[in-house]
Amino acid sequence: MDEMSPWASRRKMIYLVVIVLILSSISFAIFWKYWYRTPTCFDNFKNGDEAGIDCGGSCSLICSNEAIKPIVRWDPRLFEVSDGVWSTLVYVENQNTNADAVYVPYTFTFYDENNSILGERKGATILPKSKVVGIFEGSILIENGARPRRAVFEIGNGVVWKKNEEVGEKIKITHSSILKLETAPRVEANIKNNSIEEIKNIELVAAIFDGADNVIAASRTFIEKLEKDKSADVFFTWPKTFELGSKACEKPTDVMLLLDRSGSMSSLGTNPPEPLFGAKEAAKSFALQLSGNDKIGFVSFASNVKDPIDLTLSSDKDLAKQIISEVSIEASSTQYTNVFEPLHFAWQELISARAQSDSSKVIVLLTDGVANNPRNPQGRTEADDIKYAEELASKEAVSIKRDGIIIYTIGLGEKINEVFLKNIASESDNYFFAPTAINLETIYKNISVDICKEVPARIEITYKIFGDVI
Repeated sequence: MDEMSPWASRRKMIYLVVIVLILSSISFAIFWKYWYRTPTCFDNFKNGDEAGIDCGGSCSLICSNEAIKPIVRWDPRLFEVSDGVWSTLVYVENQNTNADAVYVPYTFTFYDENNSILGERKGATILPKSKVVGIFEGSILIENGARPRRAVFEIGNGVVWKKNEEVGEKIKITHSSILKLETAPRVEANIKNNSIEEIKNIELVAAIFDGADNVIAASRTFIEKLEKDKSADVFFTWPKTFELGSKACEKPTDVMLLLDRSGSMSSLGTNPPEPLFGAKEAAKSFALQLSGNDKIGFVSFASNVKDPIDLTLSSDKDLAKQIISEVSIEASSTQYTNVFEPLHFAWQELISARAQSDSSKVIVLLTDGVANNPRNPQGRTEADDIKYAEELASKEAVSIKRDGIIIYTIGLGEKINEVFLKNIASESDNYFFAPTAINLETIYKNISVDICKEVPARIEITYKIFGDVI
């Protein structure tokens, strides 16, 4: 049998290769036509340049492990809308600068005072990039008259993130102050579309904060459609009134309270001494009206002040109340009225290391008589002593006021020199006349209001644009 020539062998190999190539091409063509699908961001496979299944790379969706998780800014607040009906609000922040959370499942869970679960409310929302927004749930019914004491907010699994490279705010919001607070609270707002296209399904949440920045009320409304360059008026309402919450002052105050304990402060009775007893009660009430950031010092005076003074500047209002209660009139000798010394010692305390650097400085002085001490070394009459004592105190008051310290004066009873007390006060309106000790509590309250430039309640409106999602 003849051996096959090398050329014949090569020719057979070439035929075999050609046949394999033809069959492979046919198979590939059939696969391409009937089974192959071009990779997309919605095929439920990780393919192309995707970092995960249908996310990352050139896809519009961002993989969850590439996004910063939302931050819950504070615990949910609960509001009783009517008997057995509640609403709740929480603030959530999306810190991502280029991604919206377009689907965020969540759950509010409500607990009673014994930490038993009263119910829950599930929902879903969106979180715009680089924003803090309010998530509000209303018409929450609590059965059997139970009162929820707290709520817990949790974000569920499956948050969907989507790229957003848009720049600028689409919406501008302006609003009124709180209207009809005593009857049916209401806030009016104007919403303007600053974008170049129509916006659909805008959710707006209004929150009312008191001076201490606590949320005291919340409400929600919707706009279905807002054409470009157009604006719409919306209203936030509440079915019943609400309190404006905690009082807060723009800045803390250091107060030196000066109280006359001279002999005349028992002229209306000795058991208890009046008007001293009534003056002390009003002074204690004033101390408790001060805010937690304020400090109070106390100086009682007659012929002289105590050295050291009764109370240096302190944040302890209960201690101040106790020390004021202990003030008494010295029975061992005649006690005169020295206004210069309490002013001087109060001034020194307000510029001491105990004073707060960022606080307002205030002196409140109460006396029921004319200044007649210290006595005039060259004086021959009581009138000389009075003139000398008043001039000394007046000069001290001028120096105190130059330091930016505000002085209030209170004249108690008929035996006072109003001209002198008005002169000491920073302004004429800073002088108060009290015919009797009964009037003092109201006067101290007026001073308390005056020295606290109260931070007003503020309104904050956040929004979310759902577009065609809803």
